[in-house]
Amino acid sequence: MVTALRSRPRVIRLFVVVLALMFAATAFAFSTVDSASAQSLSSAKSSAPTVDTTPTPAPGSTAPTTAAQSIGIWIRIAADKSNVPNAKVTVTGPSGFSTTVVSGADGRATVPIEKTGTYKVLLDKSTIPAGLSVLGDNPRDVQVDAENQGVPAYYLLGDGAAGATPAPGKTSSPSTSSGNTPTFAEVVFPRIATGLIYGLLIALASIGVSLIYGTTGLNNFAHGELVTFGGLVGYVVSGVMHMPSWLGILSALVFGGIFGYLQDLGLWKPLRKRGIGLIPLMIVSIGLSLALRYIFNFIFGPDLLVTPSDSSSFLTLGPVHLRFWDVVSPIICIVVLLLVAFAMLRTRIGKATRAVADNRSLAAATGINVERVIRIVWVAGGALAGLSGALIGYYQPVSWETGASILLLIFAAVTLGGFGSAFGALVGSLIIGLLIDLSTSYGFIPSNLKLVAALAVMIVILLFRPQGILGRKDRIG
Repeated sequence: MVTALRSRPRVIRLFVVVLALMFAATAFAFSTVDSASAQSLSSAKSSAPTVDTTPTPAPGSTAPTTAAQSIGIWIRIAADKSNVPNAKVTVTGPSGFSTTVVSGADGRATVPIEKTGTYKVLLDKSTIPAGLSVLGDNPRDVQVDAENQGVPAYYLLGDGAAGATPAPGKTSSPSTSSGNTPTFAEVVFPRIATGLIYGLLIALASIGVSLIYGTTGLNNFAHGELVTFGGLVGYVVSGVMHMPSWLGILSALVFGGIFGYLQDLGLWKPLRKRGIGLIPLMIVSIGLSLALRYIFNFIFGPDLLVTPSDSSSFLTLGPVHLRFWDVVSPIICIVVLLLVAFAMLRTRIGKATRAVADNRSLAAATGINVERVIRIVWVAGGALAGLSGALIGYYQPVSWETGASILLLIFAAVTLGGFGSAFGALVGSLIIGLLIDLSTSYGFIPSNLKLVAALAVMIVILLFRPQGILGRKDRIG
């Protein structure tokens, strides 16, 4: 490996410099917006209405004497992917603790507390903008203990008529015209739409995993961090630099491809040349995943980062109410997936990629540059994952572990469709997306078990077709 690195000193130096500049730019942009938010918060506090924020101590107890506390509850309120100021939140807890705070210009407020225990956080609905409703539980319980001293209480507001704006790929649920129990169409059709959108978002990332596995045999557990990277790039460009949304998506696509290229150049290619086995490579990918995850945490912090977007109704198709990004994101996904399909079936590099996936040694014997094909696959996989992360950022707040939270679904989609098959990854992703949403219709299973239902169906399908839906039998094992 050392000999390989010494043979290309300029490339290695370029790799280090580009990677350092990428992280430095994101860190500088984030620190700039963070200081600006702090200044706006301090100015908002001086002009905000006076609200009693002093905790009410229990009889015989004393009130806190300092403003700085070692533990507290962090409150964040956002609507339409933007911050909500002047929202009143009441927090009650052990020993008669009770305090009321108002969110600042950045939609945040902090409640200092002295004792650990369970606290109830209640958002006053009369203080939020008209036409919006609280998505999720209100009030909600938060547990503060010695090891979990800074507890977030994140409130997301949505269109009151729609009723819900769930996580990635979720459209607003329509309200019934009569106010009675929703009809079958009003329940199922929106969930089919949201499931398809969710499946397309997962497919963008899953195809990269499948191509990398097909050409190298590597199950890359760090692929989720490529999704996170794309989401963070989209947030920095659109949310921090206030650039147009299309530029944030394009930046995530380009920088995701660059990140994939640098990973292969600096890590995976040298390891392949050393003849490292697939199991050690998989362990390296797990270590890389953890390292990147905590680098993102160090740069951006643990907070949820909201990319600005409009959540108002953009298109209505019967009982399905779609927002702007519910329409644009599927179009982007479909166009990109069609381009990938065209490249795989009609171009020389696509045919070469399929040849390497079928038989790497035979492909090399016929004159195909296997390393060049693998490099292109890494670039394409990183670009698709980055695009997926940027689009997910328009449905839910992104954080340092966004990709890790959907990594299991990505692998499930690839496994269901058939490892090494790009088209199988697409089919598996759509099935997973539909199962996740439809399984919670009419309360068949609790919403917090929807992933279990999708994975259970995957297991059942694999029992009858172990190679996956579009996999080949010779890929088993």
